[in-house]
Amino acid sequence: MTALPAPAALARLDGPLRRYGWLAAGQLLVTVLLAAGFLWVDSLYTRYLIAERRAAAALTAVSAASTLSSAVNERLALVRGLTAFVGVEAHAGTLDAQFAPFAEGLRRSVTGVRGVSAAPGFVVRHIHPLDGNQRVFGTALLSDPRPGYAETVQRALVTGDVTVYGPVDLMQGGRGLIARQIVFGKDRPWGAVGMVFDLKPILDEARLEAMPQDLAFLLRAETGVVVAGEGAVLRQSPIVETITLTDGTWEFALAPRAGWLAAARAEPAYTAFLGVFALLALMTEALAYLMLSRRRTLERLVERRTGELDGLNRELERFAYVTAHDLQEPLRAIASYTQLLERHFQGRLDEEGAEFIRQIVDGASRLKMLLRDVQLFLAEDRVPLCIRPIAAGEALDSALAILDRRIRETGAVVAAEGLGAVMADERRLREILVVLLGNAVEYRHPYRAAEIAVVQRRDGKQDVIDVRDNGIGIEPQYREQIFEVFRRLHSREEHPGTGMGLAIARKMAERMGGRITLESAPGVGTTFSVHLPHARLRETS
Repeated sequence: MTALPAPAALARLDGPLRRYGWLAAGQLLVTVLLAAGFLWVDSLYTRYLIAERRAAAALTAVSAASTLSSAVNERLALVRGLTAFVGVEAHAGTLDAQFAPFAEGLRRSVTGVRGVSAAPGFVVRHIHPLDGNQRVFGTALLSDPRPGYAETVQRALVTGDVTVYGPVDLMQGGRGLIARQIVFGKDRPWGAVGMVFDLKPILDEARLEAMPQDLAFLLRAETGVVVAGEGAVLRQSPIVETITLTDGTWEFALAPRAGWLAAARAEPAYTAFLGVFALLALMTEALAYLMLSRRRTLERLVERRTGELDGLNRELERFAYVTAHDLQEPLRAIASYTQLLERHFQGRLDEEGAEFIRQIVDGASRLKMLLRDVQLFLAEDRVPLCIRPIAAGEALDSALAILDRRIRETGAVVAAEGLGAVMADERRLREILVVLLGNAVEYRHPYRAAEIAVVQRRDGKQDVIDVRDNGIGIEPQYREQIFEVFRRLHSREEHPGTGMGLAIARKMAERMGGRITLESAPGVGTTFSVHLPHARLRETS
């Protein structure tokens, strides 16, 4: 029979068991927190790496799409030249003698011209070179049974411009594009001309084969026909650039083969991040053990660590702010010297060169605006608050004075109703109204004049200022995304801006203890509501 432990022995064991039990529980809690912290930091850092990858891919996509657009449209310009030539020579009765030399000149002007043809009465009677194209001779274009061929000619009759069909499998082998344009006589169509281009030289000019191996691309027509590349790209949330042709558009899509997440985690920086985090986790576990063993040490270390983290956050914000500030000077130099170059070489540059200079100046101006908004966004938490009763009408008048020229140019009408005193920072409220009124003017409906109403109302313990417009409205799925930094729903060509205005406005409203909400009906209009606490807030800095 086994003897039971004596009560005294149990009492001696109770202290160590309780102590080690608390230590194990504390250590487990630290491990769980580290795991949660890793998931959070990993998510943030991965999103940052994805943003970096997308930015780099966007530059590649823009360059490739621009080159492809130039390559295709250069060839389509040859078709227009062929149309003009055939029209003149047919009228003069010299087309038979002059067609072959002119067609050979066109073939030599760019690479990949497979064939040049003319079809009086829409029947191919002239073709160069004849070798390899014999089967095309005598083809009736309007009754060509091959899918898409006759339809391309019909479209050319309707549009009066160059139409493109392809890519198609060419009878001489390979894949290519077929371009057609109608030649008009005095009172009716004389016939049509056509050129066949190899697809490979067009793609080679864009140097798509030189792209990084982990990137895949897709080039497709607006009809969904794949011109080149891999259809799987569309499943990877690709960067998409539009290529405008004479009778339609192409899309150039670019994305990592394995997806953005996998590409980000394949970066050396991510591997280094894992190593650093693992090292920090081991150090944290060891530190937690020491801290749990000694409660007083724990409290001191927690306070010190919190201070270090706060300092690091402040340093990171200061670094970003100073960087945005210091970039202004070289940016001004770029813009100034570019304008000097424009004046110095005025009259000596061709149109393309002048356009390059205009693009540099425009890009510098956009970057300057972007850096200014970045500074404003980062500095918001550091600028002191001055919450006091102010007249909302005066803030509105100041905002309207800033936007006066834009409002007069667009013919917008702004009406105010019921504006009284609110508890707010005057500068911040003015800036918020500038953003909301500016957006209402910028995103006005194309078929009616902009009408904007600014109304104040009371909602419980809050004063609410509604900015209501009759503009184009916002789709429901975008109503939160528009408050994100750099988030844009339209291209810069349609609506200029940095994409930070609403993010800054929301941050200012939240700093004053309020918020911004919106209601919108697409095609009808949008109401942005600025909610401000009615009770007096404590002034903070």
